Amino acid sequence: MRLKVIVGTFSDNAWYVAKAVEAALASQTEHTELVMASAQTLAEVLEVPQDMRVLICTSTHGSGDVPENLQPLYADLGTRPRYLGGLRYGVIALGDSFYGDTFAMGGKQFDARLADLGATRIGEPLILDASDGQDAEALAAQWALQWWQLVQQDAG
Repeated sequence: MRLKVIVGTFSDNAWYVAKAVEAALASQTEHTELVMASAQTLAEVLEVPQDMRVLICTSTHGSGDVPENLQPLYADLGTRPRYLGGLRYGVIALGDSFYGDTFAMGGKQFDARLADLGATRIGEPLILDASDGQDAEALAAQWALQWWQLVQQDAG
């Protein structure tokens, strides 16, 4: 089973979290590909083979928006919707609870859009809070190992 991690980030925090996930799953996956969303078209990003799962790892920017590099992909899903029933994915959403109602909304919005298009989320999203003082990379690595077990069960 292979994994594509699509990263949306403003200040590289989500990239570091994605790298921690990649390292944690190095011995578990056949191959893990990290993708900065701005470099990819919608088709390249979301049309994945049957043996690949997708993990959205994104921070939140501005008033609860997805980061700039992920906005074209997010907008494309809204303006050119297509059925994504074959897509199975997970979400890591980064944010800061200091911002209240917009906390981790970048990941939550992306999750909702994928679900609206028929994609199936595996497991619960990991919500990382910059205000809690915990090591986001360590939390993500631990979560990724548990999430990957769910992926394996889902594929089983």
